[in-house]
Amino acid sequence: MRSYISLFLLSVFSFSCSRTSDEVSRFHEDGRAKPVIVVASMIDTTSFECPWSLSEEITSTLTAQISQTGKIFVHANAEFPFVENPFGNDLSWIKREFQNEEFVVFLELVEHQNKPALKGKREPANYSPQEVSTNLNMSVRIRVLDIRSAQPKIVLQEIVRDSYYIPKTLIPTDYNTVVWGSDEYRKSPMGIAHAQFIQEIATRVTDYILLAKSR
Repeated sequence: MRSYISLFLLSVFSFSCSRTSDEVSRFHEDGRAKPVIVVASMIDTTSFECPWSLSEEITSTLTAQISQTGKIFVHANAEFPFVENPFGNDLSWIKREFQNEEFVVFLELVEHQNKPALKGKREPANYSPQEVSTNLNMSVRIRVLDIRSAQPKIVLQEIVRDSYYIPKTLIPTDYNTVVWGSDEYRKSPMGIAHAQFIQEIATRVTDYILLAKSR
């Protein structure tokens, strides 16, 4: 009986601590409330072949980077599925689907491909990374919505682009073995490219949300 009581008290204490930590993280030290946001699962409309989900990688990494700023409270470790088009004109469904947030971040990966880095030359019909240097071209559509009022308001809408140069002198990386989450991946060309690109997106999203929150 004592062991059951101890386990019960421990579970209550753990729940209270996690809840208190969650509530504290919603506020700055001076008591001001942080913006409450969610990063919806990214839409991937590219045909890039990858052993893992680029959507999951970019969404989770972006969520972590925004949260680590300490300026915004992000609902993490949860899935936020939706079936409507978040980039369309009809925004009436968003407040129904996202009821506990102030801002919603939508993303769409519209470009993710390796292209030959050839200045003033035609792109060859067939090539391999060993023959030519390449650029990893990436583009993400962003839409950030302020849903504090009755009608959702767009505070940021743009396409962010980036290109990461991969010289042909590098040994090609096998991403079937060098997978997302590993130390090897973080040091790989695609891992470095994604880290830099996601940091740029995180900075843009954070700046615009903080600006909207201050008004």
